Amino acid sequence: MAAPRPLVVVALLAVTVAAVSVTILAWIAIGTMRDVNDVVDQASASVRRLDRSARDLDPAIRSLRRAANELRALNTTAP
Repeated sequence: MAAPRPLVVVALLAVTVAAVSVTILAWIAIGTMRDVNDVVDQASASVRRLDRSARDLDPAIRSLRRAANELRALNTTAP
């Protein structure tokens, strides 16, 4: 049986290195996606809290706007 030719050995070595590199990149990508999903989940929770806070403040904001409009009306009618 003949020994493998040098070009075949180099090609097999290159394929092995490429496979290991792709595997490492896949692991990094999976880890990054988990981190991104965590950030998106946290941002969604923050937006929900902000929506609740804004909804809780709506009556106070309406009251302040009414008071401001009344003050403007008094200011335009005052001599």
